Amino acid sequence: MGIKVYGSMVSIATLRVLLCLAEKDLVFELINVDLASGEHKRPHILARNPFGQIPAFEDDDIKLFGNQ
Repeated sequence: MGIKVYGSMVSIATLRVLLCLAEKDLVFELINVDLASGEHKRPHILARNPFGQIPAFEDDDIKLFGNQ
């Protein structure tokens, strides 16, 4: 498939990442994380970023996340 980006369109950090990926012409998929409902603190997102922050990235077996 390509790079999976777990994030939200209301997140400036996510938008920066999507812009960079688009500028590099990389194939990616945005997996929407509903911040209002607290989805970023649920186990399936915490498995990708233990700090419960977005964005988080997945490319095959490589997983990246940030910490502020």
